[in-house]
Amino acid sequence: MTDFMASSLTILLLLIGMFVVLGVMSLMLKRREITVKSPVDKEMLTRTAAHGLQDQIQNMQMDLMGTLLLATLIVSLPFSYFGMKAHILSNHFPWGLALFITLGLTFAAYKTWRQFSTLEKLRLGYTAEIATANELVGLQGKGYQVFHDIQADGFNIDHLAIGKNGVFTIETKGRHKRNRDSKASSKGNGKNYQLLFKDGRLCFPSWVETKPIEQALRQANWVNQWLSKATGNPVTSIPVLVFPGWFVTSQSKPPFPILNHKQLVKVLPTIGNQELTQQQVDAIVYQVTQRCLSK
Repeated sequence: MTDFMASSLTILLLLIGMFVVLGVMSLMLKRREITVKSPVDKEMLTRTAAHGLQDQIQNMQMDLMGTLLLATLIVSLPFSYFGMKAHILSNHFPWGLALFITLGLTFAAYKTWRQFSTLEKLRLGYTAEIATANELVGLQGKGYQVFHDIQADGFNIDHLAIGKNGVFTIETKGRHKRNRDSKASSKGNGKNYQLLFKDGRLCFPSWVETKPIEQALRQANWVNQWLSKATGNPVTSIPVLVFPGWFVTSQSKPPFPILNHKQLVKVLPTIGNQELTQQQVDAIVYQVTQRCLSK
């Protein structure tokens, strides 16, 4: 084998790990683009406080990680290059090591797939919660106190809205819209991306769920017990389940409101189950504020 061929093969082997990870990410991005789309147009969301600074911080964190990786590569690549090239030219390539590298790259590809899938779910959930929070701002103009991401016992409450007509425990769920469902809906007379509540089930165009209903009920019960004990007054919060970007309809009566995020400001003031005094509202707000402190 010539020196040029050995050098080329060495560089290829050194870069193959990066190619594997980038290849998996590229395939997943392409698959997402073809099969699903976000339920919420992020460009239409109102910017939150320090939004620009948050973007700068995230970009700087990525830059720092890139610099750390670059420093590691600068030190290790020359040794790796000459060591691997020497093995290739000696015709005594370490096949045991090659097997280890192959298995390692397979594991790295699998981890990339899992981590990318988790990242997509987190980004979808984040966008959905921001969309709901944007709409809940409208309730503040009507005298409601709104809180987000309340830490409970091993889980979190996405949003709490507190007003004279009661406490609302709001759970937001982000669900991708599948492109094939849009094509199927366009052939009929139904709405695109319709979510139908029927017989205790959430019926999406291509799948059915029940766990979000159970989760919303559990969280409302936890809020009831917590606030009743903390304030010394009985509190019965109303669970609310929100699916941003979906057209929500019901064929049977749901156990609690299941809404599109755009319906929150209109619906919540009309469905209260308690008449709270200002003193009771203040007591509830105080307890929620204390729990929302970053500790």
